[in-house]
Amino acid sequence: MTNFIALAMNKKHARFLIFFLAIFFCAQVLPGQINYDYFIRSGQRELQQENYLGAINNFNTAIASKNNGFEAYFLRGIAKFSLGDYSGASFDFSQAVRIHPLYARAYLYRGISYDQLADYPKALNDFNKALKIDPFNADFFLARGDTRMHLLHYKEAVNDYTSAIQLDKKVASAYLNRGIAYHFLEQNDLAIKDVDKAIRLDYFNSEGWLKRGMIYADMDSLGKALSDIDHSLSLSEDNALAYFQRALINLKSNDTLAALNDYNNVLRIDKNNALTYYNRAILFSVQNNYEAAIADYNEVIKLNPFNVYTWYNLGNLHFEMESFDEAVSDYSKAIEIFPDFAGAFINRSAAKQALGNHAGAREDHDRATEIIAAANSEHRNPEVLYSRYADSAYFERIIEFEADFVNGNKEKGRIQFQRITIEPKENFYLVYSIPSDSLQVSNTRSSYTNEQVATFNAENALGIKLEFQCEANPQNSERLRSELKRVDSLILSVNDTVSSFFINGVFFSMLGNYPAAINSYDEALSADPEILYAYFNRGTSRYELDEYLYREQQYTDIVTITSNTIASDKNRKPTKPDHQKALKDLNEVISRNPGLPFAFYNRANIKLSLQDYQRAIDDYSMAIRLEPNLAEAYYNRALTLLFLNEEELACKDLSKAGELGIVEAYNVIKRYCSK
Repeated sequence: MTNFIALAMNKKHARFLIFFLAIFFCAQVLPGQINYDYFIRSGQRELQQENYLGAINNFNTAIASKNNGFEAYFLRGIAKFSLGDYSGASFDFSQAVRIHPLYARAYLYRGISYDQLADYPKALNDFNKALKIDPFNADFFLARGDTRMHLLHYKEAVNDYTSAIQLDKKVASAYLNRGIAYHFLEQNDLAIKDVDKAIRLDYFNSEGWLKRGMIYADMDSLGKALSDIDHSLSLSEDNALAYFQRALINLKSNDTLAALNDYNNVLRIDKNNALTYYNRAILFSVQNNYEAAIADYNEVIKLNPFNVYTWYNLGNLHFEMESFDEAVSDYSKAIEIFPDFAGAFINRSAAKQALGNHAGAREDHDRATEIIAAANSEHRNPEVLYSRYADSAYFERIIEFEADFVNGNKEKGRIQFQRITIEPKENFYLVYSIPSDSLQVSNTRSSYTNEQVATFNAENALGIKLEFQCEANPQNSERLRSELKRVDSLILSVNDTVSSFFINGVFFSMLGNYPAAINSYDEALSADPEILYAYFNRGTSRYELDEYLYREQQYTDIVTITSNTIASDKNRKPTKPDHQKALKDLNEVISRNPGLPFAFYNRANIKLSLQDYQRAIDDYSMAIRLEPNLAEAYYNRALTLLFLNEEELACKDLSKAGELGIVEAYNVIKRYCSK
């Protein structure tokens, strides 16, 4: 087992086998042997089947084999766009343009990506470039018209749609969009005429009927509006936007029961539609169904915890229910988000008054008066304004909601619409690679190796395979224990106690038995203080143990507090660990082997836990520099950047993480990187 010691020791003691390394890195050394056209065709098939993640994987391989193939970049951009990764898509379209400057469709789709990112000047610039290359393409005028609509340049949009129609009189979407532009220009006769034409050209397209219904609703022709939207739903029964618009029409008609049913249908289709939860909560409030309203507002907060009006309305409901402590908490949250929210100060003042906190109530009253006076300095009677601002209806406006109204089919690759818990990826361990016939592990876990590990895996006579893996805990602990006994007996049969200690530590780490793992690594290092990966795994295990004990302490404190607990105990807070021992071990690893990316990654995770965000970013960046395909580092750095309000940088990292296989990245992109 001298080879095992070679693996575990510092690199100055390790022996490298060039032959095995050549085999291990053959995919990188011999890219020309990869069939570029095969992976392009495979990716196209995945695109057609709407398996966008599979398509990206194929195009990644094609790009690795031929980095000047514009088709692979262009098609990967299409896949990323379909997943809502508009930043990543624009990057790929830029690569396609760099390689093939006259490929007009790359400009078109990059322009559409910029439009989705609300970067309208860049979008218009790309559409203009596309039109210079091909001035007779209706699609280019249509796309430019859409961007001009987003800029509220309705007359210019009409001109673009008209140009598209002149080039192709059968483009239904050009008539439909021009009709909407006419509607915003208050030329409703022309608007209805164009939408009628769009419907005749594409009779079975539900969108035309829906948009005409929305125009009729704006014109207060509610009967015609309902008829059109009903017909739209007969053509596409799972159109969330159609149900939502019909709910608004039903509310105008005072049919609250029908409106509620429509909101329920929206949420049946799209459980993440915060705007619908918000509107349904208002409807429940009007019906005095406060518990249902509170439940819906809580759903909004899960999707958008910074929606100030949701917190405000929650406070109003708790006030109505005479839950004044909760009302104060809700108003305080609204004030934390928007410190000049006079209405929240006013209502918090009333809640504090009800709780007998007269000084606090007066303080809030005075602060609200100051805010109102500053905003309305021309008005001579602040008390009049005070009563006006106290009206909760004044604040029932809708801002910053997640309501995409898309028919994203999760079964067809649109994974960005699934609800996930956004949290950083876990630490890496050097783990035992379980043979597939011995223990099934999740195939979604990423695993990596390096030269030392690859060498050891190739040359050790006992068939032991190790790898760096995130989320190291397996699904079947009993079978892992059986594997531990088998491997341990093999190691001991050749009288290698040091390696036995180390491999026991590896298995205990995988089982989540951190005290036993740390003890095993201690024994290994006591016998041989040069075992690099014992420091690595021990430091990571120390971190996990500290975090586990901290969580347990929090839970214990919560469940043991009773009415008999003395005040000092009730107010005692668990001490958050400083992770100094874990950091010491990882620092030791980095000092011995500054080229190990996983040590920097794990240290970054610890610094993130300690809220040392800038230093965490530094370590994630170093990990990426050492291993450019370390998807987890891109993802965790992105989440850290998002916390620091560096959205542009974060979205680039999220795109790269998604490209490298972190599925959750597309959910985060959808929430934070789209306009």
